[in-house]
Amino acid sequence: MTYKRIVPQPDKGLNRRSLLRLVTVSALGFCLIRNKAISALTDFGQLPLLNITDFGAKGDGLQDDSAAFQKACDHAKTLGGARIFLPDPVKYYRLTFPVYLSSNTEMYGQGSATKVVFEDPVFNKGRGGFVIGSSLEANSHFAHLWYRNKNTPITINPDFKNPTQRQYLRDNPEFMQAENSVIHDIFIEAIFTADNKQSWGGYGINFVNARDCHAYNIWGKGWTQLIGMGSDVPPETPSNHNCSAKNLVIIEPDFRRTYYSIGFIANSTNCTIENATQQAPMTTDTMNGSGVATNLCEDCTVRNIRIPDLGRTQTSEGILINNSSGCIIADIVIGNAKTAVSVFYSMKETLNPLKPNILTNIKGTHCDSVLTIYSKFNVIKNITGENCGAIIVLKNNNATNNEIFSAPGNVTAPKNMLQKLRSDKDFINSQLK
Repeated sequence: MTYKRIVPQPDKGLNRRSLLRLVTVSALGFCLIRNKAISALTDFGQLPLLNITDFGAKGDGLQDDSAAFQKACDHAKTLGGARIFLPDPVKYYRLTFPVYLSSNTEMYGQGSATKVVFEDPVFNKGRGGFVIGSSLEANSHFAHLWYRNKNTPITINPDFKNPTQRQYLRDNPEFMQAENSVIHDIFIEAIFTADNKQSWGGYGINFVNARDCHAYNIWGKGWTQLIGMGSDVPPETPSNHNCSAKNLVIIEPDFRRTYYSIGFIANSTNCTIENATQQAPMTTDTMNGSGVATNLCEDCTVRNIRIPDLGRTQTSEGILINNSSGCIIADIVIGNAKTAVSVFYSMKETLNPLKPNILTNIKGTHCDSVLTIYSKFNVIKNITGENCGAIIVLKNNNATNNEIFSAPGNVTAPKNMLQKLRSDKDFINSQLK
């Protein structure tokens, strides 16, 4: 017996099936060509294989399958870990509440036809869809209370203690809530019913206090963030370490309001968002609206991001790097944005001259500027633009101590700021290499 599996291609349409891979299911388990980032700590091939339909899921688009999904995840936990297979549904799996994964759990489907729809994934319901781990706002214990009692659908547990800002899970493993879990080869969508038609919100896959957890081959539609890795607003400051999200296709973002349409990495270390494309722009003039962002991070990677038309939201930044050090931002192509990439800091303690951010191979098309810099200690190479107003802009007098490998004519600064500086030439040329 064989199942089809498709790997998302950043520049291909949803229905393109030419790169199907055939993978055989046997009594020994479902063997996949795996994401290389996945930790070797768990050999999923040795774990029990579960089928979501055995827990009552129908996939008919009518029955609420939330409880079936959570039962399967809870059963995997009691086994010390398991693989949960989602066969292609008749229509789609309809879920009305978040589903929580703990450790050593693999949840996977067969590709874009394995569709999971979350209804009304507003923020008071655990921030959306699948949650790996547990935190104050996306709290597994409170979610289970709802599953048992079906009372007010809220998952905020004010007694839960997250790590504080920059109290990284890497250095404080006692905060860990999940490790070595994986979600892959599924399509997840957020929709809002008539009673909630003015609502917005939801993270498709939310990593909270998780280590060595991963998502890949994910199609998303309608989310304010497809991927959430941590958070940065106290007291909701969960941390993650060595987590990744790769091979992502954003069919369309949440048109009412989008934070970071592809994903956000916050208060985390050694995490990655890689190989992602967005196929539809965000709504003009809506609040927020960037593609990928980091804040309060160390040693994270954002690579191979393609957004042909980001959309002119209020912020309209393709990639935003804030209060982060040692990060790699590479192979980025952003179109129709106010700025393709921005780098900021607001906390001096997050700057580290020994761990600069590396920004390389960035291209903007039809952007006001390709790269705007409000920060220090960045190494900048191969920044190009096509029909852009500016290539590299040093936006304020914090933009010093950078290494900029570029022709002088590609680097500028706002005129009103330059007049306040002692020497235009020193401000720009001292950073050119």
